[in-house]
Amino acid sequence: MSEERNISGILEILDDDYARAILEATRRKQMSAKELSEVCEMSVSTVSRRVNTLLEYDLLIERTHIDPNGHHYSEYEAQLDRIDVRLLETGFDVRIELREDAPDRLARLWDTMRRE
Repeated sequence: MSEERNISGILEILDDDYARAILEATRRKQMSAKELSEVCEMSVSTVSRRVNTLLEYDLLIERTHIDPNGHHYSEYEAQLDRIDVRLLETGFDVRIELREDAPDRLARLWDTMRRE
């Protein structure tokens, strides 16, 4: 997917009330589709469609939760941290920052330390 299409797609997603509600809810804690349905007051099918789109654009992280009874289900966490949009003379400069999870952050720090 091209960067231009990616940016356009992300801005389109953020124009959707349901997608924004999911991002806001999962910013605070990981949630299942059922929990998102209740918290965001939307059907599970609406949650599923929006979650799939948010995953496609790497705005959510999907994790598998295994409960003590052996059942498992997906939980989602917002990965989007920040979007900066600047108007330039030649168009727009859009920067999208994603949150790093702990393993990625540790790997990046380890690589930096090895290079030094």
